[in-house]
Amino acid sequence: MIFMVETSTMKDIPVPGMAVNPEITALYQAGVHFGYAKTRRHPKMRQYIFGTKSNVEVFDLFKVLPKLQETLDALRVMGQEGKTFLFVGTKASAKEAIRIAAQELGMPYVTERWLGGTLTNFKVITDRVQYWLTLRQQQESGELKKYTKHEQTKLAQEINKLEYMFKGIEGMKHIPHALVVIDLKEESLAVREAERRGVSVIALSNTDTDPSCATYIIPGNDNAKASIAYILQRIVQAYKEGVAMQVAETII
Repeated sequence: MIFMVETSTMKDIPVPGMAVNPEITALYQAGVHFGYAKTRRHPKMRQYIFGTKSNVEVFDLFKVLPKLQETLDALRVMGQEGKTFLFVGTKASAKEAIRIAAQELGMPYVTERWLGGTLTNFKVITDRVQYWLTLRQQQESGELKKYTKHEQTKLAQEINKLEYMFKGIEGMKHIPHALVVIDLKEESLAVREAERRGVSVIALSNTDTDPSCATYIIPGNDNAKASIAYILQRIVQAYKEGVAMQVAETII
């Protein structure tokens, strides 16, 4: 069972220096500092933990911030270079924010279930996506009406099934340069495939995960909607800044 903490308890956990550091304040207000129960801690996350409150571990935001800034700097460079991301977040609290962030950048995303082979068997996956898109186009154009009603029903069910599987990655024409992941443990299959294909992993991940599994780690609350939305907002902003820098250089 996931240990949750109401954001109304934030005021009970003071963060030294918060008043003079607006970025720390923003992280605090988004609830990024809340971890899980101490018993769930991964040993490699110890370096980012400030202490414990009511058996819930609290991230040291002054150690989280440099990791966030390091990640955002890398994202600006990726934006300048026009790199592509695949956003991955299948847990209920991450789905909407992942979809919004990906669509804002025009990037592919996975919010339902990671399909094994999405990266490691890319050709087969893209062929299946194309089959789905062809069926959908035929349905929309009325071409499927030439079949019997029973056959049309079966084809409609097939289209719905394929949409559930592939919605969000229909525009992914090549293996992405990086994955943006919410929760390394939840998306472990995607992370393993990324490692096998040499794809970078950018992750927001909590106290129960191994930060070394990510190329760029943002230690923090990966279960609260406010925390997830805030970090993804910063990711989108940083990438856009990189794109803008590239446009400015091109004009000059």
